[in-house]
This record gives sequence, structure tokens and C-alpha cells, in this order.
Amino acid sequence: MISKNCIKHITSLEKKKFRLESGTFIAEGRKTVAEILRSDMKIKTVFALKSWIQENASKFKNTDIQEVTQEEISKISVMQSSPEVLAEVFFKPEKPLVLDDKKLYLALDSVRDPGNFGTIIRIADWFGIDGIIASEDCVDMYNSKTVQASMGSVFRVDVFYCGLSGILQEAQSKKLPVYGTFLEGENIYKEKLSKNGIIVLGNEGHGILKETEKYINKKIFIPLGSFKDRAPESLNVSAATAVVCSEFFRRRL
Repeated sequence: MISKNCIKHITSLEKKKFRLESGTFIAEGRKTVAEILRSDMKIKTVFALKSWIQENASKFKNTDIQEVTQEEISKISVMQSSPEVLAEVFFKPEKPLVLDDKKLYLALDSVRDPGNFGTIIRIADWFGIDGIIASEDCVDMYNSKTVQASMGSVFRVDVFYCGLSGILQEAQSKKLPVYGTFLEGENIYKEKLSKNGIIVLGNEGHGILKETEKYINKKIFIPLGSFKDRAPESLNVSAATAVVCSEFFRRRL
């Protein structure tokens, strides 16, 4: 049986303040928890139904696994449908960002939606992006919705929170190309793209902020595939990320 104090602790991790205090976050669901095994992440505790434990416990050696009932797991889960398994996981050890002029990075300028952020992490993982640079006001990578949307990619992709302007200035000094998505940019399918650099993607409502724009030396644009008068105003930032990463990847092949 899970204690009241334990329930209080696990549910408190929905808030960033308590995640920072404990150095842990929550990963929910069969698929997401299984992905931990493909990473260097360390688990503090697994809470799972008896059926999940019988099937999977042997894969999680030297891990504290607590059996819970469906009612108990529903009390600590934030998912609409209660999962079979939920894990409390330690944060990744922090490491400094050292820009490598041979690598390709994504930079996120004030991306606030946890679902978008998690999807972008998943896209970066798929296309082999070398790391994500996030402005300090981006949503927390350990937000439960971000973790869920990343489908386990958050365990593998390096995310660095830092002052974006300083990093982009450093990139300029290293002659590292800095790309940004703009409506007045050059057609991405016709533009020459490098194998290295930083690709900046902007806030859901305002795009790339003015203070960030001045450090971008290569503006690119995803062209419309329909008539302008009936096209949407813009692409969702995670959809735009998928298109841009796919085109950079195609050029690297």
C-alpha cells in the first residue's frame, strides 16, 4: 500500500518548485518507462500494477519497485487514463554547453507549451540533432506533459537552458551559421544548408523575438503549398521543427 506522504510527494512533483527541491520528476506509462532502459537515467522508485511487475520487473534490476492498485496509481497519475506504471526518476546530471562548430543544434526562443517542447525533443532525437539550446523562459523539460509528449526522447537528448543571446554571440565568433525561421526568409528547399550550425525556432505566438533576431545570419522560410488567401497564418512550432530538421537531414545524407 502506498502511504499518504508518498502520494503527497509524487503529486507535488507536478510543480517545478518541488521537482527542483527533490531533483526528481515523474515518467508515466508503459512506453515511456520502458524508454528509461535505453538511457543513462536513474530511477528512484517504480510504482506499478501487479500485472506490469510480473511482466517487466526482471528488466529493472536493482530498482525499487512498489506494487500498487489501480485506485492508488490513479491518485498519483496526471494522465486522463491511469497508466499501469509510473516512475520517479532522477534528473540528468547537469553539464555545461560547449559549442562544437561541427555539430547541428536546435535553439528554442521562449517556447512555452509543454506539448510542443516534448514533441520537439522527440523530433530532435529522431533526426540526430546534437542538442537543444533553450532560452531560460522555455517550459521545463521535466514538466509531466513535456516528458509524455517526448515519448522517452527526453531521457536521451541533451537540453541546455541558458541565455540565448550569449550563445548566439559565441556562435557568431566561431563562424557557426545561425538559421532562423521567418516569413521573409529564403525558401528552405532552395537555400544552401550547412551540416553544422544552430537552427532557431520561436515562441508559439510571437515567433523569434527581436532581441534574438539580430544574431541570426541566415533566415529561412517553409514555402506554402496552397494559395496564400486560404493558407493558415503559420505552422505550429513543432510541425515547423519537423519540416526544418527533415530538410537539414536530407542534405546531410
